[in-house]
Order: sequence, then structure tokens, then C-alpha cells
Amino acid sequence: MSDVLKDQVAIITGGAGGIGSRIARAFAAAGAKVVIASRSQEKLDKVVMSLNADGFEAIAVATDVTKPADVTHMVSRTVEAFGGLDILVNNAGGAMFIKPPETLKPDEWNAAIALNLTSVFLCSQAASNIMIEQGAGRIINISSVAGIRMSPAFVHYGAAKAGVINLTKSLATCWGPHNINVNCIAPGLTATEGVADWLPPTTNKDGTPVPTLQYPPNPEHVADLATFLASAGSAHISGELFPIRALTELA
Repeated sequence: MSDVLKDQVAIITGGAGGIGSRIARAFAAAGAKVVIASRSQEKLDKVVMSLNADGFEAIAVATDVTKPADVTHMVSRTVEAFGGLDILVNNAGGAMFIKPPETLKPDEWNAAIALNLTSVFLCSQAASNIMIEQGAGRIINISSVAGIRMSPAFVHYGAAKAGVINLTKSLATCWGPHNINVNCIAPGLTATEGVADWLPPTTNKDGTPVPTLQYPPNPEHVADLATFLASAGSAHISGELFPIRALTELA
């Protein structure tokens, strides 16, 4: 990949996971200096070792993105290591559990909102302090098709991800005058290692391959879109939502 992010500094939360680690690698391959964050230092270190082994600049910062002090430290460590912050990808989150709404406990609801929505605000707010001073920045929020469609299996997750979409549009308006682009990617079921058991077969009953657009995207597809949204090519795109999913999820 060309150096479309040459010398840019990027934070990717949830950077040790299937999508986050692919975004980190795509950004690094495009020339960025990468900071990956999640709660597990051990998992982060494995990703950073892989990136460093390939000649990329990357560090890990163990962070609980639901805790303001952790988020402040993550941003401060980034600036200390690389001199600034140009790109933030709010990728941390997860469905956490499936539960009918009538039995959902308040602390379960609050935990889901904290991980999937509040964290996006906390990280964006902390990053904005640097980006406003610099006069530019890119924030890319990872939502979900669960925030667009009904989510009866996990109403807590769907509500939080819908909030991310609205927050994206609001922050884009607030920070547009500071040359900060804020956009949102909403993946559907994505072919990561963690959902291997949920993936449909890659061939039809007659043995022919399932058409590409009818099969869940790979995490690299999400990473490619994130790279574009972080690059100069998307300079006039802000406040937008980009679903990325199989055609079978359009209904």
C-alpha cells in the first residue's frame, strides 16, 4: 500500500482484536505510527511484536476505555511517544452477551453502554484536545449494523451502537470548524476468527462459490475503508455512516 498515512500518528482502541489488529496493520503499512490499546497487555504485546517485526512503528498502551483516567493516559502516552495525534479509531466494544430485555439488569445495561458508547465519547473528547490545538484530525468510530436495524437479541448493544452513529454526526458538526473529520463504519457480521462458528458456508449446495457480496466481509475490508477515511482522499467527508456487510444483511 502507498504511504497515504505517512508520519501520521494513530490510536486504535480494541487494537488487539480481529478488526482492530487489522486496522493497526493497514495503517502501519500506509506509513502511520500506531498506538494500539485494549485492557489486555499480553494480547497487545503480541500484535505490537508482529508489527515491529515487519519494520512498523507501533506501541501498546493497556487501557480500559470506560475509565477517564486510563483514556487520558492513553492519549498522553501517544503524544509523548510520537509527538502528536492525528487519527483516532474508536473500535473497542462488543455485544458482550445475549439476553432478552425483560431480564436485563441495570448494571448489565450500564456496562454495555459504557463499553460501546461512553468510551467513544471519552476517547474522542481526549483526542479532540490535541486535534483542535493542531488544527486537524480524523476520528473514525466503529459502530455496527445492530445500531441501524432491530437488535432483539441484544437491545443494550443495538442501542449503544445507534448512539455511536448519532454521536458521530454531532461531533462532526461540533468539530468541523477545527478541521476534524468524524465518520462512522458500521460492520455487519465480519469474518474474524472469533465468529468462525457463525459464518455461513463459502460454497452453495451445488458446490459453486458464494458470490463475494453475499458473504460477510473480511476484517481487512473494514481496515481498507478505515484507511481511506483516515487519508487525505476523504478530506471532504465528515458526519457520514458507512455500512459494510453482506447483501444478505440488507433486509
